[in-house]
Amino acid sequence: MARRHSEKQEDTEINITPMLDIVFIMLIFFIVTTSFVKETGIDPTRPKVERATEKPRGNILIGVTESGDIWFNKQEIELTLVRQRVEEATAESPESSAVIIADDGAPTGVVIDIMDQVRLGGVIDISVAAELEGS
Repeated sequence: MARRHSEKQEDTEINITPMLDIVFIMLIFFIVTTSFVKETGIDPTRPKVERATEKPRGNILIGVTESGDIWFNKQEIELTLVRQRVEEATAESPESSAVIIADDGAPTGVVIDIMDQVRLGGVIDISVAAELEGS
């Protein structure tokens, strides 16, 4: 006697739960490992130098345009606000360092005033960005 197999139509479903788990884990991984780049909001022509010491990028970036305008976190600010912004940044990260990215034609007095305000804000490690000649 031959055995008959009943032909059942089984609904096959794809279980996407493991795929969703992997996607969420990858999303969390990329969020955690992403380094957030801070920018000044301007792209100045940096002064050229023959010798320079490369330092790790600071977490407080202040830009100075050729006309003496001061930029911090993509916003133009007044000199009187530099100290306050630096104090806020050092409250988040006490081991902060500042980099002043001044245009080649920026007034020296403005750069010195910014350096003074940064020191009064609690940051001692201050650098001025430059570009090596021949780069």
